Amino acid sequence: MTITKTATKTATKATAKAATKNKVDIDAKKNSLLLKSAVDKKRREISSDNISMSIGEILNLYRDDELDIHPEFQRVFRWLPEQKSRLIESLLLGIPLPPIYVATNDGGQWEVIDGVQRLSTIFEFMGELFGPKEKSDELEKKASFKLSATKHLPELDKMLFSSLDQALRLEFKRTRLDVKVLSRDSLGNNKGKFDLFERLNTYGQPLSPQELRNCVLVSLNPERFRWLKKLSEDQNFRNCTLLSDSQMQERYDMDLALRFLTLREPKAINVVVDVHDFLRERMEEIALDESYDQEAAATTFHEVFEFLEKSVGSDAFRSWSADKGFRGGFSLGGYEGIAIIIGRHWTKVRRKKSSFDVKKFIETVWSQPEYNKSFSGLRARERMLRVMPVAERVINEFLKVGSSSAPANSLAVKKAPSVVKKK
Repeated sequence: MTITKTATKTATKATAKAATKNKVDIDAKKNSLLLKSAVDKKRREISSDNISMSIGEILNLYRDDELDIHPEFQRVFRWLPEQKSRLIESLLLGIPLPPIYVATNDGGQWEVIDGVQRLSTIFEFMGELFGPKEKSDELEKKASFKLSATKHLPELDKMLFSSLDQALRLEFKRTRLDVKVLSRDSLGNNKGKFDLFERLNTYGQPLSPQELRNCVLVSLNPERFRWLKKLSEDQNFRNCTLLSDSQMQERYDMDLALRFLTLREPKAINVVVDVHDFLRERMEEIALDESYDQEAAATTFHEVFEFLEKSVGSDAFRSWSADKGFRGGFSLGGYEGIAIIIGRHWTKVRRKKSSFDVKKFIETVWSQPEYNKSFSGLRARERMLRVMPVAERVINEFLKVGSSSAPANSLAVKKAPSVVKKK
């Protein structure tokens, strides 16, 4: 009897195990079929035709206004002369380039999704490019540019398109480029267009997050783009941030200005899932919102950074410790805890401006345990969730007791060595 019961239990376990395995196999097969169906659907949505066209043929489309290369993007794309010369060198030598991606818009034009920089450079070199004037959206014909010497063709130095031998000019115009024509459904709405643009940004140096956002902003509202750019050029702001040349080239200054405008909104930290997505979506809302109080936002921006620059200068966003004082370069964690939180409470801080000790506030923030930990390896949201509530707590304590009084014991700051203000 015992043997029979044991055998029965063993058989039952084996049956259950087989049933479980069978269910897992069925679920895996089902998931595989669902994935294949989703892939097939997306492939149909993002279908494309492959075309080989000469530069001359593409230029004719541009002349006939059948090709939209987004002249407003020229405010964003600033290729260096060396980059332009390398592109022309590649074309002259027949070096294959990545495809140009276009999609047919509602007006029947081909809208360039990826390849704006390349086509703009080619047309500019040929003296055919129309671009916006420096201080308006009116288009004007751009002058051709002189090439610089390249690795394989140093003879290109100071050459214009018109200086090339006629045979070489004709050969250049006959150079063929691969063009991928995406289906109209591939464009979708502005977000879909941005996602495609971001994914297809392949040639040359990849764009930074703010450069990509600028492409969207300048296409939605060029005037708001110029406004944000002007804010980022505020001298007090620049003195406080002291960004490197490479950061400036990637428009990190505009990134920080946008962060100030959007993240100082009290509810921002509660709605942010992906910070970059939030910045882009909020920027799009600002671009399309005719009621957005641009003047008030700019006034707050200028006043806050004037206050910080006069109080602590370039130490504003450097890390601080009691034993070493201010040290290192620009800290994004410091910027989020200092500039954005002061901006959020600027109405109250401005009333106490004469007594609000900014240096003591910064030192107190950096004295908190959350700020003593390294920010390296943290995702943007994780960093914000760590630093911004701390800075909120500190500034509320300062505003409550007044800067002329010592902060509460829980916020007490250790005495730091004297530090010479840097300019």
